[in-house]
Amino acid sequence: MEPPSGPASRRHVPWNRLLLAVSLLSFWTLPTTARLTVDTVPPLAAEGSVAVFNILEKEGLIIGYGWFRGNRIDQRAAIEAYQIINNSHTPGPSHTGRETIKPNGSLVIQSVKKQDEGTYTVITVKADLTNVSASGQLQVYSLLQQPSIQVSDPMVREKENKVVMTCITNEMDITVKWIFNKQQLKSAKNVFLSEDSKNLTIDPIKKENAGDYQCEISNIGTSNRSETFELKVKDSQFKLTTGTIAAIIIGILVGLAVTVALMYFLFSNKL
Repeated sequence: MEPPSGPASRRHVPWNRLLLAVSLLSFWTLPTTARLTVDTVPPLAAEGSVAVFNILEKEGLIIGYGWFRGNRIDQRAAIEAYQIINNSHTPGPSHTGRETIKPNGSLVIQSVKKQDEGTYTVITVKADLTNVSASGQLQVYSLLQQPSIQVSDPMVREKENKVVMTCITNEMDITVKWIFNKQQLKSAKNVFLSEDSKNLTIDPIKKENAGDYQCEISNIGTSNRSETFELKVKDSQFKLTTGTIAAIIIGILVGLAVTVALMYFLFSNKL
């Protein structure tokens, strides 16, 4: 049955229709103008948290509330109806056991899940059996699992070598960034990131690249960092310093001098 004609924001509804929303309220479109508003707290909720739809700008003596999933008052989307005078709750087909209407009309959803995301509609019934409707939005984000760092060759620590670090995660729709010594990694001539930022390549390794590395993943609502990987950089065992080279040359020269002296001594004795 279609609702009575009249202003979209007010329709005359018998109270029992609100209580029996699961079978009697069907496919009512929302009012184009409504003096009722819904405030979602928080509008962006983490999975497992609590979300509350508060009703604002209420007017007149209200005797009951009804909440629905979606932006229409549809009997199949009824969550719950609440009658103030006798504090009675009537669940609908969309009730999951986690929703409750408070005496002030607020809808509380416990242990929010990703599938709870979307639009919610409330209808308030006044003592003169007129009603007003309004809607609110809820977004839900998933908590991210901690990523890890995989290193191409954890034994490579020498200068002028190459190392590749990979941020390992199964999460989708995320951004990745790298943290170096507790600060976001800055670009450098020898530091390269893959297109998705999951792979960090340092080629060649320099002394200033030594330190602590973490990869951080984030989505619209949360972030998580990996454990710290310490990159230690040391000089190559086979790389000769200037001092070492000088010492070797001096040693060679001394050796040659000794050899020449011995040969001269032996040659002189034969004569």
